[in-house]
Amino acid sequence: MSRGRAPVRVPEDGPSKSHHEGFVLMAALLAIVLIGALAAGALFAATEDTRAGAAGVGRDVALIAAESAIGITIRDRTPALPAVIGATGTTSARVDASGAPVIVYITRLDSTTYWIVSDVVANPGRWGARRRIGVVVMSVPGADGSITMDPISERSWAELF
Repeated sequence: MSRGRAPVRVPEDGPSKSHHEGFVLMAALLAIVLIGALAAGALFAATEDTRAGAAGVGRDVALIAAESAIGITIRDRTPALPAVIGATGTTSARVDASGAPVIVYITRLDSTTYWIVSDVVANPGRWGARRRIGVVVMSVPGADGSITMDPISERSWAELF
């Protein structure tokens, strides 16, 4: 007999328990990784849903502010408006409507017709929802010499892109 290594002895009851325990450890680690991935996916979906909801609210706020600014401009029109704007001339003003700053452009189309456009960006730092609304109005002289502005009867309102 040579003096070398001793022969490897295999237990009579089959492979050792350490092989089974290694498989259980790998299965447990895989289950933990899968549960973590599901939790991360649920968190991502909830975050995206919140962002989509916030963007929708921003669009609604911008639309309300744009419509309010046009209503304020028609109601509180400056008395010197027809004299200030020449034919095809445009003037602009800032109107704070519904908590959002709105730029209102008034363009004179002819002697009695005006195109009023309100442009608003609701919370530009976060959502950036922008709305532009346009209305065609006619100036109507009153009996006392005042001038009122009324939207035209057929499709006066338009959302601009």
